[in-house]
Amino acid sequence: MRNIQYTIRNIPLPVDKVIRKRSKQTGKSFNQTVVDLLTLQTFGTTEVPDNSNFDWLFNINTLDSNFDKAIKEMSQVDESLWK
Repeated sequence: MRNIQYTIRNIPLPVDKVIRKRSKQTGKSFNQTVVDLLTLQTFGTTEVPDNSNFDWLFNINTLDSNFDKAIKEMSQVDESLWK
């Protein structure tokens, strides 16, 4: 995976304080704490998902259990409408 560098400006003081406090509490660097927080807010976990699919993007685990059934029913062709 390729890493990208950011420069972020105008961070509100309260946000800076919370990040620095969390950094000290976890024993992680300030940078790693920011990366962890960004990853957590982006993916809901501190683990970066595999880029081979995009299920994480659509949060596939939150779909209603009847979703596939409803899609299948809507995909049926009504022959009487084509006469």
